[in-house]
Amino acid sequence: MPKNNTLQINFLNRIKAMIPDSTSFTDELASVLSISSDSVYRRVRGETLLSINEIHDLCTYYKISFDLFTQNSKNIAFNYEPMGTSSSFKTYLTSILNDLEQIERADNKQIIYAAIDVPIFHHFKYPELSAFKMFYWMKAVVNVPTLLDKKFAVAHVSPEFAELGKKIFEIYCKIPSIEIWTDETINSLIKQIEFYWDTGNFESKDDALIVCEQAKNEIETLNKQAEIGNKNINNAETEENFVLFHSQIEIGNNCIYTRKAEFESIYFSVHTFNKIITGNPNFVGDTKVWLNNLTKKSNQISGVSQIHRYKFFKRASDKLERLRKKINETS
Repeated sequence: MPKNNTLQINFLNRIKAMIPDSTSFTDELASVLSISSDSVYRRVRGETLLSINEIHDLCTYYKISFDLFTQNSKNIAFNYEPMGTSSSFKTYLTSILNDLEQIERADNKQIIYAAIDVPIFHHFKYPELSAFKMFYWMKAVVNVPTLLDKKFAVAHVSPEFAELGKKIFEIYCKIPSIEIWTDETINSLIKQIEFYWDTGNFESKDDALIVCEQAKNEIETLNKQAEIGNKNINNAETEENFVLFHSQIEIGNNCIYTRKAEFESIYFSVHTFNKIITGNPNFVGDTKVWLNNLTKKSNQISGVSQIHRYKFFKRASDKLERLRKKINETS
């Protein structure tokens, strides 16, 4: 047996902790690595060392940062996949779905989201609103050539994207999460809608009004979710899984902490909505400290904080109502 096998055994045991009891750990690893069950057993026992290619395959499949093996290094590796086409936007959505599925199936799971804009997951409950956001990103940020001369209409966004978004929302609702918002978190969405209206980038008034209506419905739903502390507002039997904080301190970037079993990762948004990811233990630890300090300096508006919660969402709802009237009164 190799002498230096403790790290490998611990690594594989941590992966095992991510896999539900209903799934065979041995069969899954055999499938991921394209090896026999006996070969899996030898690696789990430390009798055969994982190859660098096998470590790569495991890290890729289970969304684990390779930094796990170099945690004492001051150099931090981030995973990054740039986008430039509508097909890469599908890859982007699929990647989010896969990440959430990996987190959701682990027993010990959590997401903490410090948000400069409304977390993308919430939009996907509303077809026209999520279509608007996807159109905005693909045209204004990704510069998808086929959209450059187009104005927004739901028809310009692939139904396949909407279906992926729906799945993302459903999975997110199953994961316990803490979100930290500022006033600008909602304002950024309202500003995008107003900008598109002011610059004539809606195909029709009706398109603009339905986006406003769904944005208002989203705010009302979020208010209800915060009130009951649960993203599953239609299923009273589920455990509380949603805590919302209002921060007076501006958040410079979307920062997301995730935990699936023993694996922790940090996601940052770059270039508006692209993401970079690391699981470097030292960096994760420092980010957790920062997020903890941020929540301590914020007001919890979920649960019993009725007055603060009412004022927070009322400000956003009033702004949307003013925008709706502005659009409706335009000839």
